[in-house]
Order: sequence, then C-alpha cells, then structure tokens
Amino acid sequence: MEADKIILIPSFNELTSLKLICKKLKKYKLQFLVLDDCSKDGSNKWLKKNKIKFIKNNKNLGYEKNIINGFYKTLHNKKIKYVITFDGDGQHKVNDILKLIKILNKQDFDLLICDRKNMNRWSEYILSFFFYFKFGIRDPLTGFKIYNIKVLKKFLKKLSNNHFLVDLVVFIKKSDYKIFNYTIRTKKKTHSRTGENLKIHFKILKNLKFIFS
Repeated sequence: MEADKIILIPSFNELTSLKLICKKLKKYKLQFLVLDDCSKDGSNKWLKKNKIKFIKNNKNLGYEKNIINGFYKTLHNKKIKYVITFDGDGQHKVNDILKLIKILNKQDFDLLICDRKNMNRWSEYILSFFFYFKFGIRDPLTGFKIYNIKVLKKFLKKLSNNHFLVDLVVFIKKSDYKIFNYTIRTKKKTHSRTGENLKIHFKILKNLKFIFS
C-alpha cells in the first residue's frame, strides 16, 4: 500500500468503467477514494457493497468542484504527500499509475501532467496549442495528474469552478515549481460527463482569455 499517495477518482454515472478501475486498484493495493458526483446509475450501492471508500455528493457539483472537494478531503491526512487525479470514465490506464509511482519514488516533483496523445475535442487541441506556446505544457486539461500536496494547499482557495483546473496548472507554473510531463496513450471514451455541445467548447476556449490575462 502506497500510504503517502492517494488516488482521487471523480465519477458521474460511470459505473461500468468504475468497476474495472476499482478492481484493478484494489488488486495492486493502491489507496484511492471515489468522488461520486450524485450518480444515478447505482454507483453508490456498488461501492458500498464492495467496501470501497467514496464520497457521495448530495447534489451534482460538476467536474471541477467535485475534484476540489476531494482535494479538501485529503488535507487532514498528514501521511499523504501526493494526490493523483484519475478520471472514472475508463480512458486512462491503471498500469500507468504504477509506472508513475516508480518514477515518483526515484525523483520528486511538484506536478506531473500526463499528456494525452489523442484528445477528445477540437477545442482541447486549440487550447493545447496556445498553452504550449505560453507555458511549454501540452495538455493542461488532462484528468490524470499528480500533485505534491504541499503545493496543492497553496492554491486551493484560489481555484475557480470554470476552468477545468487549468487555473491550478497556471498557478503552479507561474510560481516556478517543478513540473514533469509524461506522455500516455488513452482508451476511447465511451461516456463523457461534460458532453460535446457548443457550451463545453466555449468553456474550454474561455481558458485562452485566462492564460493570456
């Protein structure tokens, strides 16, 4: 058990993929917490039945607020040094967590960003292009990251619910903390909590104004 690391899994109506993820994490004896954003697909019952630690929100908070809420839940645990975010939609591979933990055990960093080779939306590619131009970081929207909890604490109160946590990456980068990039291959998403409508593309592209302000 990696007692100094915890994996936060935001999930909303993703029981099929969540089952596979949780079973693999239990197999490798990794510490994790599911952040159930008021799912209606029976996630709650399954998590209880299988004695998996989870938080069930009383109402749907949305992607960012759900994760931020999870960050706060980890702060009281003084043993935790690193927080890993890992989406519950099945696009990320649990084996990559094992590889990254090995890297982390050999060298320290303040933020590790798992760059996806293939992104989900055209607006993500646009944001990625300009973010790399500005900060040298290719994938600020990836849901697979590892944070040093000491650094995370410094910026939690500044975070917005409108930036898909891109603001957190910007704050860490501008403060000259050590950022490490790791390229991953993702599986094709079978479900998207945020959807594919124009509103989502607009919200993603609004980050351009934030990063150049």
